Amino acid sequence: MILSSLSITAADAFGAAAFAGSCLWPLMKQRRGLLWGQAITNLLFITHYVLLGAYTAAALCGLVVTQVLMSLPEQRSRWQSLLFTATLPGIAAVAAATWAGLPSALSSIGISLSTAARWQSNTTRMRLFLLGAGLFWISHNILVMSPFAIASDVCSAVGNIARLIGERCAARRAAARAAINGNDAPTALAA
Repeated sequence: MILSSLSITAADAFGAAAFAGSCLWPLMKQRRGLLWGQAITNLLFITHYVLLGAYTAAALCGLVVTQVLMSLPEQRSRWQSLLFTATLPGIAAVAAATWAGLPSALSSIGISLSTAARWQSNTTRMRLFLLGAGLFWISHNILVMSPFAIASDVCSAVGNIARLIGERCAARRAAARAAINGNDAPTALAA
């Protein structure tokens, strides 16, 4: 009875699916997993934002998918680097073509920071840039009134922070074990 009175829109369905993806990708340990998770989640967010009328965010999510595909290999070819770099003026062009004031500015700054994140080969640096980007995206999502995107931003931030803390604790434990064993040499040199 209660379920029949709930009105779930297509925007809600895509937002919920994107939210689920945003909760999962930050938990990936490897860079490629992080990137694939971002691509899938952004494909869902494109539809969500279009249905909400947030066209700047939808178009920027399309650029994210392009960036992810070009960022996947750690050793990138010249054409991959050029296509990735071409998304940078694309951010400005999308913002100008779909300008809606502050939401457009916030989403453009957010994607600029996440662009820097995707180009990182180090997952710690990638996560730190993503946390910075998240501050702008959550502000955007509050303004366009997307509870799924807001929850997604919070979940992504929590996941990235948890991974950063976990990685730091693991590094400290490894250093403590090395010190206890009398082996102060870095593990790469010990082999």
